[in-house]
Amino acid sequence: MPFLIKDLHQDYAGHPTSGGSRSLAKVVAGEHATVVQRWIDAGLVIFGKTNTPEFGAKGITEPELFGPARNPWDLGRTPGGSSGGAAAAVAAGIVPVAGASDGGGSIRIPAACCGLFGLKVGRGLIPAGPVTGEQLHGSATDGVISPGAYGTPP
Repeated sequence: MPFLIKDLHQDYAGHPTSGGSRSLAKVVAGEHATVVQRWIDAGLVIFGKTNTPEFGAKGITEPELFGPARNPWDLGRTPGGSSGGAAAAVAAGIVPVAGASDGGGSIRIPAACCGLFGLKVGRGLIPAGPVTGEQLHGSATDGVISPGAYGTPP
């Protein structure tokens, strides 16, 4: 299944993880993040990374590095943030599900903005690492964004 990962803490070996920041745009990951390796082991085919605000610090996805993400249902609106690139890709039908992460609404806000389902799992169910430990003292976890129970909005 085609899959996109978030350009924040979801490292893919040999490729940069910028976190939406120019300062990290050329820093190449030496190994896959644990969650990314598990997705690969489960058979997902990762073919890119999704846009995120710089360091995931906003509820909108408008980094200077890659420019703003737009809500595919109304290009004048935001897909939310910080997993706004993931939500926009799923809502546009690019992928059936995309990697996301959430510490303060970063899965839930984009899911709501784009009419999607966001899964933020409880602490400790998806491991962080191997390069970093738990983010935001454990309140931030990896998850996914997918179409809702009734599919994506018309």
